[in-house]
Amino acid sequence: MKLEVRNISVASLVTSSVPLVIFVLALLGGAVTFFVVDNPQTAPMTFAQKFLSVGLYGLLYVVITTAAMVLAAFVYNVLTGVLGLRGVSLDIEELHHD
Repeated sequence: MKLEVRNISVASLVTSSVPLVIFVLALLGGAVTFFVVDNPQTAPMTFAQKFLSVGLYGLLYVVITTAAMVLAAFVYNVLTGVLGLRGVSLDIEELHHD
């Protein structure tokens, strides 16, 4: 069965689990950045300051990434819906379970 994605719901991007997954990955990246990598700029920071920096890094990363995804979905919707360009085509096979 061949399907084509013509519209991406912007609200579903924001209210789904995608921002939470990005937040967890951002926390891991922030922890590596502030605790694991030996950086002379973060050396004088206390543990509490590094912990706060990881949290703020995660929040900022989620906001910026979600905004980029919303913008990309909006542009995709304009190109496929308004201008009539082809959307992403998916070829899906049905599996029969015995």
